[in-house]
Amino acid sequence: MAADEPLLNIRARLERLDRLPPMPEMTQKIIQLSADPDAHVKDLVKIVQLDPSLSAQIMRYANSPFFSYRGKVDSLDTAITRVLGFNTVLNLALGATAAKPFRIPRNVPLGLDAFWQHAVFSAALVQALSSIVPREIRPPAGLAYLAGMLHNFGHLLLGHLFKKEFLILNKFITNEPDKPIETLEQEVLGTDHGSMGAWLLEAWKLPEEIVVAAREHHNEGYAGPHAIYAQLVLIADRLLKSHGIGDAHTTALPPQVLGFLEIGEYQVMTVTERILAGCEGLEAMARQFSS
Repeated sequence: MAADEPLLNIRARLERLDRLPPMPEMTQKIIQLSADPDAHVKDLVKIVQLDPSLSAQIMRYANSPFFSYRGKVDSLDTAITRVLGFNTVLNLALGATAAKPFRIPRNVPLGLDAFWQHAVFSAALVQALSSIVPREIRPPAGLAYLAGMLHNFGHLLLGHLFKKEFLILNKFITNEPDKPIETLEQEVLGTDHGSMGAWLLEAWKLPEEIVVAAREHHNEGYAGPHAIYAQLVLIADRLLKSHGIGDAHTTALPPQVLGFLEIGEYQVMTVTERILAGCEGLEAMARQFSS
């Protein structure tokens, strides 16, 4: 084996795949609804109610303290119309249903428990950070949420398609915790989770904004189309890493990225503390999704 050749050449094996994992049927229903200009809250409620677990998680999210809703959230209709909004719930449901069929080991560094904890916290934080971005460049809250939830989708795909290789990668991560995950992935797999996740999300025809967030969320220098999504996820990842959540290799907040987003370090720290004030609800949500 050449010195620069990856230990396990996953990239070559991916290129030989003749069939992609299918998009879940419920995810297809949600995407069809998102494309319907006449879609109504009752249409979304009807789909979400097909999954009692998802319904419960949406209610739990709407009751989180960082929304400060003074009334009682006692129905999906209330959660959607008075607290979260149609697009946020649509994208929460889309992300949850897209990831749900992928079953991977739970108690490893990149396992299912870690994936959902990171996904749930990142989604909430990216959405909250998007709200402080200047209005002229501010992304839609629902898409920001979805970018946070699905940016590590490649870990699910790797563990689903290549279980043995996934466990080998996790052993390397355990043995070399200070090495950036994307570096380890290239050395071991010949590809990285960003590329893998973007590949499937693009094949499933999910929004380009989400594909970019998956592919570029470790890239401080990315300034191409939809860069705001990738850079919001990058900042959220590093903020969460300082609280022991996620796979970012550093907690440093790049000044050029904060400048690109036109937000300050004090602002993002304040938003993060507000989101973490609701951590019990988010932790419960993550446990439910991973169970």
